[in-house]
Amino acid sequence: MRTDGSVACWGSWNDDPPEGQFASVSSGSVHTCGVKIDGSVACWGGDSFGEATPPDGTFASVSAGSYRTCGVKTAGAVVCWGNWNDDPPEGQLASVSVQTWSSHTCGVKTDGTVACWGSDSYGEATPPEGQFASVSIGRIHTCGLRSDGAVACWGHGNDGRSTPPEGQFASISTGDDHTCGLRTDGAVACWGEEKYGRATPPEGQFVSVSAGRIHTCGVRTDGAVACWGISGGSTPWSGEES
Repeated sequence: MRTDGSVACWGSWNDDPPEGQFASVSSGSVHTCGVKIDGSVACWGGDSFGEATPPDGTFASVSAGSYRTCGVKTAGAVVCWGNWNDDPPEGQLASVSVQTWSSHTCGVKTDGTVACWGSDSYGEATPPEGQFASVSIGRIHTCGLRSDGAVACWGHGNDGRSTPPEGQFASISTGDDHTCGLRTDGAVACWGEEKYGRATPPEGQFVSVSAGRIHTCGVRTDGAVACWGISGGSTPWSGEES
């Protein structure tokens, strides 16, 4: 998302995003959705299972995964559309996370606890107790940012993907098999499956980071984008992002 609210995309399945200003954007495997500044959701790309056909209404956030999408309405209810559309839990959520190739979904409730639903083969949908600020799901593991800045992960963890480093984090983003987090000092730390170099971030100061399936991208403090991992998705648009 550019600093003026427009969206730029690069890589495979690069359908042109719609015009207009966006408040946030989320990319799945073959489709992308964003919340416009008026609260409506716009989606583009693959729509084989209806994952790019959002319902009416105003939303606070949206998260696109593999052939399905979930969004948090402004009143706090969660709505999902597309494939693997397990019914979300009742109650109000502050945020929701859906990821490419995963078959579970997690969200942070308004009381700070995490609720997950869908596949739980490795415990990826069984969150620990405690208060969380955000949650991000991978293919068979999940990580959450606790309210004190520490990170907790659960699910499959043989390659270290469920063993986060110590320290304080401002945000986290979980890819299929690895997770990256933005530390409070601006540095990026990654853990989990290291194949393709997706979990080896460059040095420097960042303001945000987003982990994909086989690559990761981050926005530096000067507005430039840096990407690492498989180069097919790691050639960023050469402008300022937000």
